[in-house]
Amino acid sequence: MSKKLLPFVLFYLSFAQILLSQSMDVFDLEAMEIPLTGHICTLDPTDENAHFHVAPSREMRKKIEQAASMMFEIDYAIAANNSCGDQNWPVNAVDAFEYALGIWAVHLRSDVPIRIQAVWQELEGVTLGSAGPTRIMRLRSIDDKTWYSIAQLTAMSGRALREEIETNDGTALRHDIRVNINCSVNNWYFGTDSQTPRDRLDFVTVILHELAHGFGFFGSMNIPENSQTGSWGGSGSDPLPYIYDRFAYDGNYLQLINESIYPNPSEDLFLALTGQRSGVFFEGEDALMTLENQPQNRVRLYTPNPWNSGSSYSHLDEADFSRSINALMVPRMARSFAIHTPGPLLCGMFSDMGWPLAEGCLSFLSVDAIIALSSTELDFGVINEGGTRTKTLVIRSAAESVETLSGTLELDSEHFSITGSKSFSLQPGQSVEIEITYQPLDIDVHIAPVLLYHNAKNIQPPIVIGLVGETLRQNQVFHLDQSYPNPIVPTNPNPRIPYSITKNAYIKLDLFSISGQHVKSLHDGMQNSGRYEIEVDISGISSGLYIYRMIVDGESKSGKMMLFR
Repeated sequence: MSKKLLPFVLFYLSFAQILLSQSMDVFDLEAMEIPLTGHICTLDPTDENAHFHVAPSREMRKKIEQAASMMFEIDYAIAANNSCGDQNWPVNAVDAFEYALGIWAVHLRSDVPIRIQAVWQELEGVTLGSAGPTRIMRLRSIDDKTWYSIAQLTAMSGRALREEIETNDGTALRHDIRVNINCSVNNWYFGTDSQTPRDRLDFVTVILHELAHGFGFFGSMNIPENSQTGSWGGSGSDPLPYIYDRFAYDGNYLQLINESIYPNPSEDLFLALTGQRSGVFFEGEDALMTLENQPQNRVRLYTPNPWNSGSSYSHLDEADFSRSINALMVPRMARSFAIHTPGPLLCGMFSDMGWPLAEGCLSFLSVDAIIALSSTELDFGVINEGGTRTKTLVIRSAAESVETLSGTLELDSEHFSITGSKSFSLQPGQSVEIEITYQPLDIDVHIAPVLLYHNAKNIQPPIVIGLVGETLRQNQVFHLDQSYPNPIVPTNPNPRIPYSITKNAYIKLDLFSISGQHVKSLHDGMQNSGRYEIEVDISGISSGLYIYRMIVDGESKSGKMMLFR
């Protein structure tokens, strides 16, 4: 167990003991509907193709596929005013929704099932989805002064709290979270492989995002339309913050709910919420821990000016976190973008807010294991068709680690393979050697990533280890590529000539004019097997067509480059 998580664990156990020691008639909860629940998040698409995909490891995927039914109950509904013509949820949309639930079930924990209503309907404009809790709640019997989502307080208390709440018709509340999904979107991608194609919108990612809001990723900060006054806690004589609000600070580390600094309501709060006090940040210990050694050292929230209802404050800043493993909660959704994990930052934020965590989030938040690698790139060089080459990756648990370093490697390639176990568990000071073999199936340059998922604190998972190798025909000693850029114009840099050799050899590379006059020697000497690029200094060379010629073991090849002055 992570030492940084210990205060939360003790708090959670203490809280649970208090709850369980009370009989039902003194289990004193107050519940409240949230005004404009649908405006917690109005997730809109962008016009860009991000070509960014983050997938769970194969080991984690197996757990995901088995986990959803243990933590969630779901009712699929079609809106009464549905104009899409669908009478039922599409089967592939249901499969994707339940896969997203499985992802959350291996990251958060609730011993009582969370019940969700999923509504397939046409939403206003280009909005992809919206979601929120059916109620926020607080526990008055222990003098709680904070509102929580009903899903979070259910998980913390171990009780099905919705059964204690009567609706207007006198029946018990049926759902903890409502998720609305736009049925009129014509480019949904319902696959669960994280490989969202160009111009398609990843359904699983949208569901993960919206469910996070239902779990409690939102605050009460608000600016009414056409107003320059910010407020929090809703209406009433004694406004109380949501748990998310308690972590909101300005750029000078001043808490937004501190009314001696930011009166509620006030113009000062308006200025802060529109980013005019150097931004708004989530200041939670576990959240900040996930950003150690990262370019962003604070958790900046999305605070555009003007205020954007449905996006402002209850999202992460788009500029800081898009195209990263922490991109799930940015306010807009790109095409060809899939992130099938909450990511370490979101896990840290939920930990700070008191959510009980499951294995997935705990693995992100382990703080006393330190990982070291022999390399983050393995170059297998150049081999001939039919050959193989093996490289060794050394993974080490640093001696100064306190906890066990554990992890798993994922490699999806036809040309590279991992020999032996793909998982490891190392005590401090131990190391493991992982053998990776390059056995190409065709003649080409081959590139593949190994994704290393781990629980160390010093490097954010997954670590990407790049693999590269090149294959030439049998008995082919070298390959000469076309120079680039070509043609060469004054605004271009010096051209480069790429080539590869399969063995240590004497290389002679020269540049000639089109008339055959020798212009300059580019290389003349021994080189080891591998792939190279020679930069050609074109200073003093006039416009024209030039020939570059390479000789290895008596065999020659040539190419052409055009220079314009």
